[in-house]
Amino acid sequence: MRNNISKLLIVLISLFVGLLHFLIGPDYQGVFKNFIRSYLIDILLPMNLYLLLQISLRQHFTLNKARLIGISSTFIFGVVVEILQANGIRFLGNTYDPLDILMYGLGIAIGVTIDLVIIDRLENNREGERK
Repeated sequence: MRNNISKLLIVLISLFVGLLHFLIGPDYQGVFKNFIRSYLIDILLPMNLYLLLQISLRQHFTLNKARLIGISSTFIFGVVVEILQANGIRFLGNTYDPLDILMYGLGIAIGVTIDLVIIDRLENNREGERK
């Protein structure tokens, strides 16, 4: 990434996700309790991981290759976590749920959307300023 504002946005998103994770916690009893306790973090963490990977991957790969590596490695990591949980190995959780894999995919899709809509715009604005 060539634009520090893009990196700052990703860091702010990461801080928000981390803060939300600690604020909600396992004892959350508010609205949409089942969704928030079961699936929200399964959406937000892969989204966040994809965006964080883009900061480093784009220094070494082309834009499209960085995106493909980010998408595939984030999804594979999530699937491996679920496979471990399905086999009784506690790693980043302890309950296997096949819907978690769908939530990982949704989170990655949200991360890619943020990348394509917001990050690309920030990166392209910087290119326009240099010309």
